Amino acid sequence: MKVSVVIPTHNRSKLVKRAIDSVLRQTYQNFEIIVVSDGSTDDTDFVLKEISKNDPRVKFIAYENAKGANYARNIGIKEATGDFVAFLDDDDEWMPEKLELQMNKFKENELLGLVYTGVEVIYYTNKKIINYYSIPKKTGNLSRDILISNCIGTTSSVVMKKSLFSKIGLFDENLKARQDYDLWIRACQITEVGAVNKPLVRYYNSTTTKQISDDVQKYEDALMYLKRKYEKYYNNLDESLLRRHKQANYMLLALKCLRNGNPKIARRYILKHFKLKPSFRTLFLYLLSYFDYDLLLRLRARMN
Repeated sequence: MKVSVVIPTHNRSKLVKRAIDSVLRQTYQNFEIIVVSDGSTDDTDFVLKEISKNDPRVKFIAYENAKGANYARNIGIKEATGDFVAFLDDDDEWMPEKLELQMNKFKENELLGLVYTGVEVIYYTNKKIINYYSIPKKTGNLSRDILISNCIGTTSSVVMKKSLFSKIGLFDENLKARQDYDLWIRACQITEVGAVNKPLVRYYNSTTTKQISDDVQKYEDALMYLKRKYEKYYNNLDESLLRRHKQANYMLLALKCLRNGNPKIARRYILKHFKLKPSFRTLFLYLLSYFDYDLLLRLRARMN
């Protein structure tokens, strides 16, 4: 079973090489790598050309004028020749056994259309490097769970059957954030989900560099967009599930604000969350918002 690994990139020649190397080191070797350079203007295209010359499994696609990661991923999906499609962001990397363990899950259960893994989140702050782990908690029929929150997580952890895309479509190029969540919502309506309960992706994040997660307004707009897009699904949820969905959104926005150094706005969302479901944990987060974000990350790391 061949896996097509799609890697979108933009002006990250050193990082994308690290990502590609992590795929080449996989214990499961039946794959192709499709790297899509989204209007890069640095030496990314040169680096990718050299890599593709030395390994025929690495395919390189480039175009002028950046059109965004969604567009790049869709180009990669269309070019994929594998039975399965995996995604890897250019600033992340995989552990060597990732693909093998995921493909074993597909072999064990033919009903699965999507398999995700645990993630090691690595934060670079002004003071130190902090890491913690996110381990899968939900599998099976997630058609309702996924409407509440993104229980699958980052794009870099997922492998999907390519045949799914003909049924659910590709990444929504209108979205500026939550692109992965949007695709998972559609996938979970028609297929079962499996998981490998190990942290097999290194997901790098930083409070000192610009990332898509920096812009909280993009998240607010994306959440409103998804609410309208999937109105028919949300209309079928009972009040308790809708309340949990609102709570998840408020917490997401609060954490993004804290990450980006906007504690005052974060506290507004924390209070909205608290009003829906008062809890000591939410109150504690409110108090933490008056301290450096590093403290929250250190506490999260200790909880692993």
